[in-house]
Amino acid sequence: MFENPETVMNLLCKRSLSEKKCGLFLFLGLVMTLSCASASARENFLSTTNLKSPDVRAGKVFLAGHTGDHSKDTPEILRLIKTLVEDTIAKDFSKLPDQVSPKDGLLLDLKGIWTREEIKKELSKEGNYFETYFFDRELLKKQKESENVRTVRDLFLLSGGIEVEFYYESMTECELKLGFKENKELEKELLNPYFKKVQGKWYLHRMF
Repeated sequence: MFENPETVMNLLCKRSLSEKKCGLFLFLGLVMTLSCASASARENFLSTTNLKSPDVRAGKVFLAGHTGDHSKDTPEILRLIKTLVEDTIAKDFSKLPDQVSPKDGLLLDLKGIWTREEIKKELSKEGNYFETYFFDRELLKKQKESENVRTVRDLFLLSGGIEVEFYYESMTECELKLGFKENKELEKELLNPYFKKVQGKWYLHRMF
């Protein structure tokens, strides 16, 4: 049919490239379908009622630049972070001001350091910072002008359980890393919370 071998080779190459392109498009389509299905499943899960707070457990403990006994510190900090996670799920930060040091305040992302009184004042406002970024996805959508957003509460609910790693930088300072049992790719959307020990008591210094 084709006397010229070069013509035959060109046709075979074109057919091969066409098949590869088709396969690539099918693969990309499958990935997008699975991604959409996963996102839809997450949305459906988050929209259900009576969602429980995830299990929060202690993981590894690391010491940097010092030696010391933190056997009593770790359980105390773990209790604090458990309470914070539970209060986030319950959409209730009424206890938050008391978990912050009167001396050092609370570091809130780009908001800077807030005192206890400033936190109380903010919590009294409708649609406040904590409601927007920690509790209410609809408020966050309006704030970010995007549908693709997740509150801290959403992240905790999607975690499937949280394992806390403790990084003690000194006898009075500790940074935590929160590891998710499920949807581990979402971990990076959280900041590492930071705690300080003031007059023998641990306080939250930086939010997640």
